[in-house]
Amino acid sequence: MQFGRWNVVAVAIVISAWGTTALAGDDQARGRGRSPAAAARQGAPTREPPAGYHEPAFERGYSDGRERGLADGRRGARYDPVESGEYRRGDRGYAETYGGRDAYRTNYRAGFRQGYDDGYRAGTR
Repeated sequence: MQFGRWNVVAVAIVISAWGTTALAGDDQARGRGRSPAAAARQGAPTREPPAGYHEPAFERGYSDGRERGLADGRRGARYDPVESGEYRRGDRGYAETYGGRDAYRTNYRAGFRQGYDDGYRAGTR
């Protein structure tokens, strides 16, 4: 599969905009910033991916991160998505058909952080 230059630029913009909002969630998890509910009430952008957007690395990372965050939250462990070996490796579920391994790792880790955050919050309720 070949991508045109503009397709690559568009994907890079979506990923970097999405990563910025995911990092804002990291601030919230550490006690800085607004809660997602407060942000939504004030019209702030949510951290959900664009409608119809499906990226295998992000989806796998999200699922793995949510499971890990839920378990950590339920057992009262400290919030730490990056201590997981799955996060550090970042290539669980990788297939050559997905493209470069480094890009996969970046997207997997972004999904893992968001999933971990969502799972951890659910596990501590």
